[in-house]
This record gives sequence, structure tokens and C-alpha cells, in this order.
Amino acid sequence: MIRVASSQPAQTGRDQERTRLARLIDIAERCGRDQWSLTAEAGEVHITTRRSTGEDAKLCTIHDGALADEIELISGALENVVLFLALRQRAVIAFNELQRQTKPAPRKLKAGDFAANAAMLLAKPEFHRFLERKDASRVIHTNEHADTVLKGLLGITSKSQLNTQGQAQGAFIRLRADFETWVQRGCR
Repeated sequence: MIRVASSQPAQTGRDQERTRLARLIDIAERCGRDQWSLTAEAGEVHITTRRSTGEDAKLCTIHDGALADEIELISGALENVVLFLALRQRAVIAFNELQRQTKPAPRKLKAGDFAANAAMLLAKPEFHRFLERKDASRVIHTNEHADTVLKGLLGITSKSQLNTQGQAQGAFIRLRADFETWVQRGCR
């Protein structure tokens, strides 16, 4: 491989790949309609091109020691680059479509008045004891204090968010399930 010294800072591996890919895409766009072929002339085999402009040119000479696979690889280079870039483009399209299809659906809100349910729980002394175990900052004496602790645990500023925000609703449902399990175990 031929390397040219550059005055630009060193690139990461991915940046180098992107740069090379962009270069190949550019070459394929400019030369993709050219036709490469093998020609024999005076005992020598050449790879020649007929450019899209109609101009003919010798690209290289193949010597006697070259194997058939090597000749095929070299003479088909342009056609193969165009093929691989087309395959890459199809893969990108398929990947993006698959990603779009597997994107999780937005969390749907469950039916019910979770804000009212939270208010009913806040009136229960055993829910106060449960919240004290979740937030050990201090003993809860009032429904208002229990309300403040609940909102802090759920990351909300108003109980009405339990009816409008999927994340808050999910957190409340999990907290309520933990409370119900706690009560069933006889922890009061």
C-alpha cells in the first residue's frame, strides 16, 4: 500500500476508514461508467479503459508471472468497488429500516386516575411508615410531608404527572407494588 505523508493530525482508525470510504465513493462516482478490459498487444497484456468521455487509455501492463486470480482481481477492481459500494448502500438502508422497526414504542399510559390513587395511599399511616423506609430523612407526621416525600421519590412536582407522564406513572406503579408486597409481609 502506498502511504503519503500528511501534515494533518493523526486520524483514528474509524476516521481513516471514513476518509478512505469517502475517497472510494468519489472515485466510483467519477469512474463508475468507465469500462475496463484486458487487451493483448505485442506479447504483452494490458488493462485498458474506455472512459465515459470516449477516451481509451492503458492503465497497466500485466507480466508473465501474474496468476489468473491476480489478473482477475486487478482488472475487476473498478467493477468490484462499484459493486461493494452498492452492497454497502443496501446494507445501510436495510439497517436503518430494521432499526426503525425495532424502535421501542413510546410508553403508553395506563388507564386510571393514578393521582387520586396516590392521594388515597397518602392518607394511610402504613404508607407513611413505608415511605419512611424509602426515604430515611425523618419521620413522617402529616399527609403533606408524605406527599413531599412521594414526589421526591418519583421525581415529580405534582401528582397529576402520574396521569400524564409514562415514566412517572411507571415509577409510581413499581412503588405501589413494593408497598403492597411490604404490607403483605406484615411490615407495618
